[in-house]
Amino acid sequence: MRFGLPSPLSALSSVAGGAATFLRRTSRRAGQRARRSAIAMPLDTGGFLGASAAAWISTSPSLLPRTWWMWAVNIGLSEVYGYATGTLAGRLVRRTMRAVGLEVDIAPDHRRRARWAGAAALVAISAHSWVRGVLRQREISHLVQQEPKNLATHVVGTAGGIGFSLAALVATRATIATADLYRALLRPYLPARVVGAVSLVLTGATVVVVADRLIRGRVLEAMIERADAANRLISPDVPRPTSPLRSGGPESLETWQSLGAPGRKIVAAGADPELIARTVGRPALEPIRVYAAKSSSRSLEETADAVVAELDRTGAWDREALVLFTGTGTGWLQEWSLSAIEFLTAGNCATASIQYSYYPSPLSYLVDRRSPQLAGKLLLRAVKRRMAQLPEDRRPRLYVAGESLGAFGGNAAFRDVPEMLRSVDGAVWTGTPRFTPLWEQIVARSRPGSPAVAPIIDDGRHIRMVTRPRDLHRDYWGGMYAPWEHPRVVYAQHPSDPVVWFDPSLLWREPTWLQERAGHDVTPAMRWFPWITFWQIAADMPLSIRAAGGHGHSYHQEMVPIWAAVLGQDVPEAERDAQRRHHRAIVAAIREINPGA
Repeated sequence: MRFGLPSPLSALSSVAGGAATFLRRTSRRAGQRARRSAIAMPLDTGGFLGASAAAWISTSPSLLPRTWWMWAVNIGLSEVYGYATGTLAGRLVRRTMRAVGLEVDIAPDHRRRARWAGAAALVAISAHSWVRGVLRQREISHLVQQEPKNLATHVVGTAGGIGFSLAALVATRATIATADLYRALLRPYLPARVVGAVSLVLTGATVVVVADRLIRGRVLEAMIERADAANRLISPDVPRPTSPLRSGGPESLETWQSLGAPGRKIVAAGADPELIARTVGRPALEPIRVYAAKSSSRSLEETADAVVAELDRTGAWDREALVLFTGTGTGWLQEWSLSAIEFLTAGNCATASIQYSYYPSPLSYLVDRRSPQLAGKLLLRAVKRRMAQLPEDRRPRLYVAGESLGAFGGNAAFRDVPEMLRSVDGAVWTGTPRFTPLWEQIVARSRPGSPAVAPIIDDGRHIRMVTRPRDLHRDYWGGMYAPWEHPRVVYAQHPSDPVVWFDPSLLWREPTWLQERAGHDVTPAMRWFPWITFWQIAADMPLSIRAAGGHGHSYHQEMVPIWAAVLGQDVPEAERDAQRRHHRAIVAAIREINPGA
C-alpha cells in the first residue's frame, strides 16, 4: 500500500471548500439573527393605529352571517391592510414634519397620561365596535332566516383574525429581513446601483419558490386529488337507473361509471310519472334525463355529440320541451330547477347536460375559465345542428339554463341579447356571476333609475331580473312591466347573493348596489370600505349555497314560479292564488323526493 502527500491543488480545493462552508454557515446564522431581530421589533405606532381602525371597520355587516373563520378572514386581512396603510401614512407624516422643520415634544408626565388615555380609548372603541358587529350579525341572521351564531363563534373568530394578522406581520418582516441580508451579502461585490435591484429579484424569487411549494405543491394539488376522488366515487346510496330514458341506464350509450359522481346523482334523481301525475292532477310521462362527461379519451366537442346521440336514443325530440343545462365546475345541476320543469310540463320534457370538469367552481374559474364557456357553446351548437335536420313540427321548444359558473358558461353561447332571443325559446339563469360578459352587457342597457339589484331591461318585454317571485309580474318598486313577450329570459339574483355581487373593483370603488341600500334581505347598515368590503364579500361566498332557500346563493322553491313564467304558463290575476297553491304542491313534492332540499 502506498501513501503520498496531498498535492497543492487538492489542498487549495479543500481550503476553499472549508471557507465556502464557513461562509454559508456564517451567512445563515447572520440571516437568522437578522430575521429574529427584525421580527421582534416593536409595532409601528402608525401601523398599530391603522390596524386597530381597520379591525373596527371589519366588524361591520356584509351579506350573510359569519362563521368563526369568516370573522378570522375579515379581521385578519383588514388588519394587514390597516397596518400597511398606517405605517406608510406615519412615515409620510414624519417626513413632512422634518421637511418643514416641525417638531413635537411632549413632557414625560403628559406623555404617560396620553398613553393611558389612548389605551383606554382604543379598548373602549374596540369593545363598542365588536359588540355592535355581533348585534349586526344577529340582524343579518334574521334577514336571511338563519339561527344567529353563538357568542363563541365571534370570540374564536376574533382571536383567529388577530393571530392571522400577527402571522402576516411576521412573514412580512421576515421577507424584509431576507432582502436586507441579500443586500449585505451583495454589497462588497456589486455596484451600489445594482445591489438594490438584484436583492429585490432574489427576494422575489425566494417568496415565489416558497409560495409555489406551499400553494401549488400542497394546497392546489390536494384540492385536485380530492376533486378527482370525489368524482370517481360510486356511492351505494345512488342507485343506477333502471329506465332506458336515463343516461347510464339500460340501453344507454354512456356507461354508469363514465358519468362522474354529479352525473350519476342527476340521472338517478327526479320524480316518477305517478308522483308527477298525482301532484299536477293530469296524466304524466316519464321525464328524460341525458348526461355525458368529458374524459381523457374524448374531447368536449365529442362529449356534446354524445349528448345528442343520447337525445336521439331516448326520443327526446318528440317531447314538448328540451332544456340544456350548463353545470357548475363539478358538473352539478340544481335539482330544484330540473324537477320544476318536469312537474310543470307533466314529464313531457327532456333535460341534457355535459360535465366539462370535476373541479369545484372556484378552482375551475381559476385554472380553466375557458371550459364552462366552451361547454355552453358546443352543447347548444350540437343540439341546434341536430334540430335543424328535423321537420319543424317535430322540434321541441328549446330552453337553456345554468346556475353560478353554469350561468357564466351558458351565457357564453351567445354574442349578444338578440342572438339569445333568436336561438332559444327561453332561458333561466340563477346566481349569475358579475363577471359574465353578457350579463354586464344587459345591465348596461337597464332603465336609468331602476335598482341595481333588479335592473329593468326594455320594460321587461323579454328579460326580467328578479330577486323573488313577485318580481316576475311587477318590478322591484312595484311598477308595471310592458306585456311579457316570448322568448322569455329570467335572471334570478338575490340581493344577499355574494356570487352575484363579488367583483375585483370592490377593492377601490363603491358599487351602485351598495350606494342604493336596496335589497330586502340585506341590512341597510352595510357600507363600502376600500379593500375591506372586497374581503367581506369574498368570505361570504363559500358558504352562500348553504343559506336558506330564497337567500344567498340558494335558489330553491322560487324556481317553480320562475320556470312556470318562462314556459308561458300565465293565468289571469284573479287566478294567481290558485296557481300559487298549485306551485306550493309542486314544491312539497320536490321536497318529498329530495329530503335534503
